[in-house]
Amino acid sequence: MAHSEIKTYTFKDNGAENEMFVLKKLEEVYFSDSGESDSPHRHAYYAIIFIEKGEGIHYVDFMEYKVEDNSIFFILPGQMHQLLFHSHPKGWVMSFTEEFLVANSIPEKLVNDIYLFNDYGQSPPLAINEIQMPVYLNIISQIELFSQIQNYKTEAIGSLIKLFLIQSNNHCSLQKENNPQFLETTNHLLRAFKRLLNKHYVTHHLVSDYADMLAVTADYLNKTVKSITGKSAKEHIQSKLIIEAKRSLLFTNLSSKELSYDLGFDESAHFNNFFKKTTGLTPTEFRNSIRVM
Repeated sequence: MAHSEIKTYTFKDNGAENEMFVLKKLEEVYFSDSGESDSPHRHAYYAIIFIEKGEGIHYVDFMEYKVEDNSIFFILPGQMHQLLFHSHPKGWVMSFTEEFLVANSIPEKLVNDIYLFNDYGQSPPLAINEIQMPVYLNIISQIELFSQIQNYKTEAIGSLIKLFLIQSNNHCSLQKENNPQFLETTNHLLRAFKRLLNKHYVTHHLVSDYADMLAVTADYLNKTVKSITGKSAKEHIQSKLIIEAKRSLLFTNLSSKELSYDLGFDESAHFNNFFKKTTGLTPTEFRNSIRVM
């Protein structure tokens, strides 16, 4: 999954008339590429890959996931991914922009509550069982239908995408607890923590930094985040730093020393030790291994 140049696709590259949303059949995408293996790439927009039938491997930000029937992958803008099918797939790809969410009053909270939309750490697929599958298929068939109309097309599709996200939210396997009050409290804390982490990961590397900003103890923040995501706040901080480091090593020519300062490390040696302890490779070894393949 390594290339010296990783292309970032803009929404215009979809070639669709709608500037904010497009629905494509997965098999059409597969055959348009003559069945050739997908290359690692990034999107400047959201993508939902709904796999009704398929077998293969999906790489998302250096993590490997098995492609199986009845599963959904959620890809955020900026994530690097590569989808490799072993046979002809069947399904759909729904792509939409940030403007699409805003125009259709789809709140950020709804996207954030689906923990499979994850810009660092793990982005596993959402498995769909036989009972849930007809619900998803019905929503997609309606999106196909409304894609053909002229009046209020965006509004209709926006409502259906919102319904699709709500359906996914209700079946998200990463939600561990069933108490609504507990969920609302912990979800709010997790969302706040993720917002702060995305904003301050360069300057704040300690759980206590974020706990102070959130007016909770570090222990409570660690346990609460882990109860929802399966990973502690500390692990999320480390994952964010590692994924940003890997992206920079792959997409830029920054030296290890320059990158260490860009990520808020006082000494390049500290960054090198952190990177090797986490990945098993030095930054230079990682860059060389990922670019020569």
